[in-house]
Amino acid sequence: MIKVKAYLLKQIADIRIYGVRELFRKFYLTIKILAQLPIDIIAIAPCIFIRLIRPLIIVRIEKFPTGNFGNLIQYPSIYQIKKKLNIDLPKKKFFDFVYIDYKNKIYNRQLVKMWKRKFNFLSGYLLDPISRVNKLLPGWRIHTIEALNTRDRDVDNLVAKYQPLNFTNEEEIYGKSMLSKIGLKDGDKFVCLIVRDAAYQKKKISPRYRDWSYHDYRNQEVNNYLLASEELAKRGYYVFRMGTVVEKAFTSSNKKIIDYANSNFRSDFMDVYLAAKCFFCISTGVGFDYLPYFFKRPIVYSSTAPVGDLHTTREQNMHITKHHVLKREKRRLSISEIFSYGVAFAYDSKVFKEKGIELIDNTPEEIKDLVIEMVEHLEFSKKLTPESEELQKSFKKLYAANIKHFNEGSDAENVLLMSGNTKIKTRMHGTIRSRYSSKFLKENKNWLN
Repeated sequence: MIKVKAYLLKQIADIRIYGVRELFRKFYLTIKILAQLPIDIIAIAPCIFIRLIRPLIIVRIEKFPTGNFGNLIQYPSIYQIKKKLNIDLPKKKFFDFVYIDYKNKIYNRQLVKMWKRKFNFLSGYLLDPISRVNKLLPGWRIHTIEALNTRDRDVDNLVAKYQPLNFTNEEEIYGKSMLSKIGLKDGDKFVCLIVRDAAYQKKKISPRYRDWSYHDYRNQEVNNYLLASEELAKRGYYVFRMGTVVEKAFTSSNKKIIDYANSNFRSDFMDVYLAAKCFFCISTGVGFDYLPYFFKRPIVYSSTAPVGDLHTTREQNMHITKHHVLKREKRRLSISEIFSYGVAFAYDSKVFKEKGIELIDNTPEEIKDLVIEMVEHLEFSKKLTPESEELQKSFKKLYAANIKHFNEGSDAENVLLMSGNTKIKTRMHGTIRSRYSSKFLKENKNWLN
């Protein structure tokens, strides 16, 4: 009863804020829900049927995760890897069907095309009512595909054993021809750069219907990456500034630095192809970077937050996080202090503000140093100095200890995250394998406290 009252109050509040147009929108949605009732009644029959045949074969149905770019990569990839390696599968014979919700926007059609070579897709008009009704009946969980709607990461680094996505021969030929048109020759190496700003989310869902300011702490200035990009160009690399919709241009006189996001070459196919073929990727922590991840490309994560959300399970990854400054004391917090202040897993700008903590992006010099470290590691297999090796060990040990403490002492893999007033357990960390910026650790040893 309390939930119903809260729901009704929210609808009234929305109408007061957005006016008559919102009233008509909600009226339209109500009519659509009522129109679904006859279809849902018909869907009861196939739901009963799949339960009757369950002793022989388990039929599972799930909506494909198209509503978010990162989920469109991550969830199906985890599913395919686990299926290939026979992990977390039903013990009986099973058959899986997926569908695309006809109401959802598809954020990359090339990805869907590639997934259709891996999954059994059927019409959403057929499967959506069955899936919806199934979840109202007893025993519904066994007929869903949990891996396609869970936030679990590849904490065991299973991608090292199997790559879930691949191109056809025709796609490979086309991708190479496009690189040639852009100006790259065979053997030329390139780096993908993806810097988050507010433009993409505002296009995805208008601020009229969703307040995106809670994610403002993730946005960055793309020109902070110009120094690193210029250094890469000097060393012979091309740099592709990625993005579908961006706030500003990434301008350089160097022809090897390409503002691909604002170019005529940008397409859903090339988004995937560039991510799959890059020498490595520089990311500020966005859904796009799951593409190079599942294509086994190394990733530099720069100016990221929150600190507890690092992708630490792969040795090929390198990190540097935003500076957390306690405003009343005008000093930077250490790793342990970031956890103790309760912002290591803060996913809302308001939380940092309430705690009196200001997030400051890494400097162009800090970013360049991290990128150079990745280049030298990949190109020359440059080993760490004994001092840097010890600092890396200290970082990994301290990071794992803080996650374990945050997680109420159970383990460092399953992290309890807050969603409203509810704690949700999700696997985010296994063995801490990735590296933090060695130069930063040398110059900021107080951070390792």
